[in-house]
Amino acid sequence: MSTARRPDTTRSAGRVGGQSFPVEELGHGPFEMAAPVENMPRAAEFSVTTHVKGENGMPERDHKLGERVADGIGRRALFKATSIAAGGIVLGTSNPAFAAGQPTEGALPTATPDTQANYHTDGSVSYARGLVTTSDKNIKYRGRWKEQTSGSVYGYYESGLEFRFTGTSLSVTLEETCRLLYSVDGGGFQRNINANDTLTIASGLERGAHSARIYSEYQQSFPKIKHFQIDRGENTKPLPKRSTMEFVGDSISVGYIGAGLVNSLENSFTFRTPELLDLSHNTVAFGGIAVAAGSGGPDATGMVSRYTKLSEYIPGESGVPAWGTSQYVPDYLVINLGTNDPSTGTKAPNFKPAYMTFLENARTYYPDAMIFAMTPFNGAHRNEISETVSVRNSTGDAKVIHIETSGWIDVATETTDGTHPTVAAQDKISHKLAASLQGYLSAQH
Repeated sequence: MSTARRPDTTRSAGRVGGQSFPVEELGHGPFEMAAPVENMPRAAEFSVTTHVKGENGMPERDHKLGERVADGIGRRALFKATSIAAGGIVLGTSNPAFAAGQPTEGALPTATPDTQANYHTDGSVSYARGLVTTSDKNIKYRGRWKEQTSGSVYGYYESGLEFRFTGTSLSVTLEETCRLLYSVDGGGFQRNINANDTLTIASGLERGAHSARIYSEYQQSFPKIKHFQIDRGENTKPLPKRSTMEFVGDSISVGYIGAGLVNSLENSFTFRTPELLDLSHNTVAFGGIAVAAGSGGPDATGMVSRYTKLSEYIPGESGVPAWGTSQYVPDYLVINLGTNDPSTGTKAPNFKPAYMTFLENARTYYPDAMIFAMTPFNGAHRNEISETVSVRNSTGDAKVIHIETSGWIDVATETTDGTHPTVAAQDKISHKLAASLQGYLSAQH
């Protein structure tokens, strides 16, 4: 099968986002534990730090920014991957038909004149009044989303969605304030850390087909989407199929750069790498999390168990709903964990068996996925990760690949604190990882 670089769209000269970025921006802090000193090159030891969280375990605020210099990621991809299976759009299991992107009579609020959908033979769906429900079959949800009986959808971790529409404008109506990244027609991503009510995504577009993508901007963004608005009588259209890539990690994966800096998913290699490879993507990451239970913080449950929970850590949480991994199945899984697991002390031996369990579980969840296990950029647990991958390979699982990252960045000069890569280093990692993955992706053709 061939891969479309981007949905077949008409470029526009319209205004996207209808916003200018404020001089002051407040963001989340790291939720990251300092990497063990023994995992660092000697020259980096001086810069290892432990960040201070804010009140009640919530992330610390970013400092005021005198200037924001952050280019979008709308540049042409440097690599092109071959599409294999289409990434599924799946929501909750309470309504299987809705999860498959098809409306179900009676499962959600009955359609009104505002929301009445008209289905066409070319796969498009039109709306007389332009109000697009979240159950529209042409909206593809990437990552963890859950539909509500009200008809809204809630997003968790660093989830995203994408769809095509016709007309000259697009807006999204939200239930609560959240943090969003969004892009129209493959342009640079706009960042809004206080998105609320009805947010204009684009206006004044040329008539014709357009594409839109919306992402949770950071950990704990929790987008709660009620519906979308396009021009009256216009429609949504099917997207070309693209492979999907999910990343699993900690604060480095979620885009934490450092205190007083712009911490955002758009800065992370987990966002930039699949953009280079022209893949649909999502991230399951949270600052400070380890692989093994009992390490890391503030979430000490360990990714080995947190991965099957719907949501990332929330202070004071209890009864976190389970997440059925069959609800969203990526074609590729990229793991970057281990920075927050101690390498010495009584808890050090917990890492390897927990990592093995995580890989075994991942294969059970995703029988056909290619799984990439990265060495953390500070070299933490390199040997254990390599050995664990070798064990998986020896059992006949050839689709688990170790990605060695040694030398990709200099943690002494290309991190802000001895652990977290700078924006430039994240971009450097993105290109190196894209080059490393390219051969494996092409081999799936």
